[in-house]
Amino acid sequence: MQYVAIFEKEKHGYSVTFPDFPDCTTFGDDLDEAVDQAHEALSLYIEFFLEEGGELPAPMSKKDVAALPGSAGKKAINITVQAEDGDFVEIGVVMHAYLLGRIEKYCRQYGISPADFLGVAARHALKSDPFSE
Repeated sequence: MQYVAIFEKEKHGYSVTFPDFPDCTTFGDDLDEAVDQAHEALSLYIEFFLEEGGELPAPMSKKDVAALPGSAGKKAINITVQAEDGDFVEIGVVMHAYLLGRIEKYCRQYGISPADFLGVAARHALKSDPFSE
């Protein structure tokens, strides 16, 4: 299923809203990060929405979204979600115990999960392309 996300350039990045789900918003430092955050935010929001007994609305088309007041000139991107099966995938990772310990310590210090840490690290690696040489 696809829902349209509206991306608006802000002073320090991009804000993201979903006309079909007005309470679901997110942000990214750049457009790539905002798109990543949009997928995660919408997936989590829909999961919670369904658990609370909500019924998913029929997705608006990009044309309908473009006709909404305040949407002119903003970037609209379809965000795909797997409402029934969820969008998050569990993976197995093998790494040296010392590095894992450093990651876990960092995560405790900042109150984040190792999965969030690895997601941020992956986004940074994709942006900086450290393996291109």
